[in-house]
Amino acid sequence: MALLQVKNLTHSYGGSSPFVHDAVSNISLDIEKGEIIGIIGHTGSGKSTLVQHLNGLLKPTEGQILLEDKDIWENPKEIRKVRSKVGLVFQYPEYQLFEETVYADIAFGPKNMGLSGNELDKRVRDICRIIGVKDEYLNKSPFDLSGGEKRRVAIAGVMAMYPQIIIFDEPTAGLDPAGRETVIKIINDYRRETGATVIVVSHSMEDMAMLADKLLVLNDGKLEMFDSTEKVFSNGDRLRKIGLNVPIVTRVFAQLRNLGVDVPEDVFTVEKAVEVLKKKAGEKNA
Repeated sequence: MALLQVKNLTHSYGGSSPFVHDAVSNISLDIEKGEIIGIIGHTGSGKSTLVQHLNGLLKPTEGQILLEDKDIWENPKEIRKVRSKVGLVFQYPEYQLFEETVYADIAFGPKNMGLSGNELDKRVRDICRIIGVKDEYLNKSPFDLSGGEKRRVAIAGVMAMYPQIIIFDEPTAGLDPAGRETVIKIINDYRRETGATVIVVSHSMEDMAMLADKLLVLNDGKLEMFDSTEKVFSNGDRLRKIGLNVPIVTRVFAQLRNLGVDVPEDVFTVEKAVEVLKKKAGEKNA
């Protein structure tokens, strides 16, 4: 049984007016425990609308969202319990910090879940250890931190609830390359430590190549592809037709093949490219 199932999901804006529009249309998919799923698509393809259904921020016009085989809207009064199991980190989460100290901000979610005393303190410190929030920051105001540290603290506040599924909407938006690597490491470390399922929305094909086990491709509100990252990125022509692309390094390797250089097609990250080129250099020098 899949951890999360989307069944025939449609969400319409505009009601019964002449301007009714399906933001997502008849989408079905299964997400397994422990996977990292990347969601890609052009602007307006339905990415944010889809993920806001997964923790009940939006209610389907048609279809169902099943968490552990149970419709999350079966009892609307318990939708808050769903949101503690399916956490959502919005784009620019640092703008949602509000407590007087870093400690209080990270503790806010777990405290609302009923944790207190030593249990609450352990939860806060455990998540700080996992994602690298320094002890010396805990009594500081979050507003005194750098932009990158603010984002780390904001992410920690959602992670501290230990959701079964955590969703990131453009987690590296506005960050420099070092900041992007830090956030990607945080996500990977959290998945490794907790076994949580992770869903990431991003415009960056490079981020998706480094993070995702599978890619879900949306096109005008419809499910275009849902497969392993390797298989999706091997369909470069199809992606380009809907306004997307493959990672830059993949395009470089495609040009090398066009020039007659024998390099593989499944190169999507710089790390893999370096590995392949070192091997080629070794073969040449042997």
